[in-house]
Amino acid sequence: MRFVALVVASLTLSATNAFAGKIFGDISFGDKPVAAGIKVKVTKPGGAAVADTAVTDKLGSYKLFVKEEGKATLTVIYQGKALELSVFSNKEPTRYDFVVEKKDDKLTLRRK
Repeated sequence: MRFVALVVASLTLSATNAFAGKIFGDISFGDKPVAAGIKVKVTKPGGAAVADTAVTDKLGSYKLFVKEEGKATLTVIYQGKALELSVFSNKEPTRYDFVVEKKDDKLTLRRK
């Protein structure tokens, strides 16, 4: 009986991210992916608390998890600047591809 309870508890703990909303995508600057190691974070819906953080890989890809559903803020730290856009966390995985642009010496982030 103890073994069954232990297995159920283990499965419950390991499945935590299974119920989380996955936010993923690619970030580019111009026509090329951003460098590996660019910091990306997402805040919890309705709050300023950070839900998850990640860094881009060599293809400019990132992957984040948010347990709560709703409107959140995704922040990309590029060249020391925090670039933000609203995203939505759902039970289903959601792809958000972004482009960092430089206009008049100001960096901006837009959805691709």
